[in-house]
Amino acid sequence: MSAALAPATPAEAAEALAGLTARGEPVDVRGGGTRSARGWPGPVAGRELLTGGLRRVVAHEPADLTLTVEAGAPVADVAALLAAAGQCWPQADARPGSTVGGVLAAAASGRSRLRDGAVRDSVLEVVLATGDGRLVTAGGRTVKGVSGFDIPRLAVGSLGTLGVIVQVTLKLWPLPPARGWFAAEGALADRVVVGEAALAGPPRPGAVILTPGRLHVELTGPPEDVRPPAGLGPSGAPPAPAGAGVVEAGVPPPAVADLARRLEAAGLPYEARMGVGTCLVAVGAAEEVGRVRAWAAELGGHAVVADAPEELRADPWGPPPPGLAIMRRLRAAFDPAGILNRRFLPWSA
Repeated sequence: MSAALAPATPAEAAEALAGLTARGEPVDVRGGGTRSARGWPGPVAGRELLTGGLRRVVAHEPADLTLTVEAGAPVADVAALLAAAGQCWPQADARPGSTVGGVLAAAASGRSRLRDGAVRDSVLEVVLATGDGRLVTAGGRTVKGVSGFDIPRLAVGSLGTLGVIVQVTLKLWPLPPARGWFAAEGALADRVVVGEAALAGPPRPGAVILTPGRLHVELTGPPEDVRPPAGLGPSGAPPAPAGAGVVEAGVPPPAVADLARRLEAAGLPYEARMGVGTCLVAVGAAEEVGRVRAWAAELGGHAVVADAPEELRADPWGPPPPGLAIMRRLRAAFDPAGILNRRFLPWSA
C-alpha cells in the first residue's frame, strides 16, 4: 500500500510535489478514483497524492456564468450548488464520487458533447501544480485567450502526467428548462437514417446514440423543442455498455455507423455517439480489445482501454501516437524528474 499525501491547499500540493521531486519519489495522483482502472498494469507508486482536501469554492459568479473551484471538489456538490442558481456544467461526465479535477484530468466528456462541446471547452483558467512544485496559472477567469502553450487544454486529458490540477475556472450554462430522451428500434441502416435526420435538426439534439438494436436521441431546451422526433418515441436514457472492461474508440463521425455494424455483428455491447465519433465498447477479453482497436484503425481512428481490470490492460494505449516526441518534451518541461502518474504514460510499459 502506498503512503498518502493529502494537501489542503494548492500551495501544500506544490510543496509536496517539490519534495517528491527532490527525493526522486514517483507518485500516483488520485481524485475520486472513479477512473483509475486504466493505464499499464503493475504495482502502484510508493506515494499517493490525494486531492480530496482541495474542495473550496473560490468564486461563483452567476451573472458571469463562471465558477472557480478547487479540483478536489466533488462534482455532485458542484452540481447542487449550480442547480440552486439555475446553472450547470453540462460537459462533464461525472460518476458517483467524481471530483472536478478527476473529470478534467480524464477529459471525461458527457453524452451531450454533440450540443455542449467537449469538457476541455468549459475550462477558462487552470492552476496546475507541476511535478517539480511550481504553481502555474494559465488562461483567464473571464476571457479565454492564450499565447504559447494552451495549458488548460494541455492539462485536460493529461491524466495528471504534466501536473496536478489544483484549481479551475469553469464556464457554466443555464439549466435547460426541459429535456427528454427518445428512442426507436430497427435495423441498423434504418436507425442510421433516423439518426442522421435528428442530427440535421431542428432542434439541435444533445445526443444521438446508437446501441445494439436501438437509436437514442436526447433533446434539451424550451419545452416546445423537446418533442419526439419523427420515428422515435419517449424513452429513458440508454444504459452504459456493461462488461468486464470498456474500450473507448474514436473514429471520424461519418464512420460511426460502420463501426457500429462491426460491433453488432460481433455481439459486443456498445454506445456509439453519432456526430461526435466516440464509441464506448464493453469487452470481456484481451482479444476483444484488439479487435475493436483494429476496426477503429481501419476506419481512421484509434482505441484505448478506458476502464478495465489489469488482465485487459496488457496494451492499454495501442500504437504510439504521432505526437509522442512532443508529449515527451512537454512531460520534461512540466515534470522534469518524471515522478507523476508513470503508469499513464504511453511509453512507460
